[in-house]
Amino acid sequence: MCAAVPTLKASPEFQRISRQGKKWVCPAFIMLVLPLDDTAPFRLGLTVSRKVGNAVVRNRAKRRLREMVRLFIQARAPKGFDVILISKTAAASIDFDKMSQDFIKGLTHLKVLS
Repeated sequence: MCAAVPTLKASPEFQRISRQGKKWVCPAFIMLVLPLDDTAPFRLGLTVSRKVGNAVVRNRAKRRLREMVRLFIQARAPKGFDVILISKTAAASIDFDKMSQDFIKGLTHLKVLS
């Protein structure tokens, strides 16, 4: 079993990444990425608002996003980036493989992956 993904929790961290980071949009989520130094770990922040749906739908979207990132980190493990995923309604129902491809495409576009 792989360890949990390091997370962002404090509001000032989210605000800093929102102001200084780069943004990429896909159908299931919005990705914000802020590069850090190479010694910092890859950290993830999730935001799922009530606009996405009721508690069951929101939790499903969070679980799917977390699992997508966990599988990505298990395979590649980049260092030195803070990533925020802002869920859209489609995150709870879109095909998981499509969502994962969009995640990798976004990371490539934002130069997290080369």
